[in-house]
Amino acid sequence: AAAVGQTPHQYVLARRIAHTKRLLLTTTLPVAGVAAAGGFRSASHFAAAFRHHVGMTPTAWRTRRH
Repeated sequence: AAAVGQTPHQYVLARRIAHTKRLLLTTTLPVAGVAAAGGFRSASHFAAAFRHHVGMTPTAWRTRRH
């Protein structure tokens, strides 16, 4: 991961965010379910990480994409 300018943690987190984006688009899982499926310890931790990386909440992102 260092070869792409990211720490291993940043790389894993980016992959998890990408996975949850796919789930938000392709399932009707509630945000808490998406958080669990993405490996986040809580819905609030997921929402904070998602907002930090994407610039909006998972719910807002899902709404804009649909």
